[in-house]
Amino acid sequence: MKKLFFILIAALGILFTSCEEDFVFNEIEFTPSVVVNSVFTVGKTWEVNLTYSRSRLKADSKILPILDAEVEILERSTGRLILLKPIGDGNYISEYYLPVPDRTYELSVKVPGYATVRAKSMAPKRASVEILSNVVEKVEFEIKDLNSNYYIWDLVFTNNSNQIDTSKSVNPKDLVSGIKNFNNLNSYLEDLSNPKTNDSNNNGVKTTAYKFDEQKFSEGEGSGTTDPIKKKYLRMITSSKEFYDFYKSVENFGVSDHNCSFCQASAIKSNVVGGLGIFAGYTEEFKEIK
Repeated sequence: MKKLFFILIAALGILFTSCEEDFVFNEIEFTPSVVVNSVFTVGKTWEVNLTYSRSRLKADSKILPILDAEVEILERSTGRLILLKPIGDGNYISEYYLPVPDRTYELSVKVPGYATVRAKSMAPKRASVEILSNVVEKVEFEIKDLNSNYYIWDLVFTNNSNQIDTSKSVNPKDLVSGIKNFNNLNSYLEDLSNPKTNDSNNNGVKTTAYKFDEQKFSEGEGSGTTDPIKKKYLRMITSSKEFYDFYKSVENFGVSDHNCSFCQASAIKSNVVGGLGIFAGYTEEFKEIK
């Protein structure tokens, strides 16, 4: 009995005794990366934002704009070179030779002390969208498109503050905040590049339905405003693969468990070679919901 008692005491001692060990983390020397933020659409001004990345391990580390870069965009099919001029705060623009659908564009960024940063993408032709039915809890519509495979759609509105809200697709940085602000108006992403899901026998017509809570939408929840809604729209984005992958990774990142010590957080997709960020094209169309 005594032997059993001592074994029990020893087991409890092991159970309730905690071991602590200090680990010294020696950070390797941090070298900032070039970060590109640029999405483009047909007929709109070229805009590229450039910054240096910062260290998450240093409290005084800041995101700084890149002011002395050489930024060029090559239109692949014509060989035309588009030069972007700096306008301050890391922003570079060009109002000449605006994006044309279905043409590949290659971005080149030269920053002193860094290898050339490159990326490429295109803005696909806009898909034809037809509203088939619009009942209280469901909007059904067709996408007619033979060539493109990636689509993103959501609901937007107009009121006294917004003529048409486009916060999700104007700029990658605004896109992230737009998802947070409008989290009840869930976006839908459709990848039809897999032949099993692409109805090739139906002349490129894909029919789908968007379900939403009409009452919440009418009350404007998540819109950040109490202004009454005047009009509602189905926004259809015909997306390049690069834009789609970025958007998808942003949404996955938003639902990841960042407080889990053994979970792997979703990574934000990047198509920038030699740096970080996104350079991607899209087109969009607005269909009014009556």
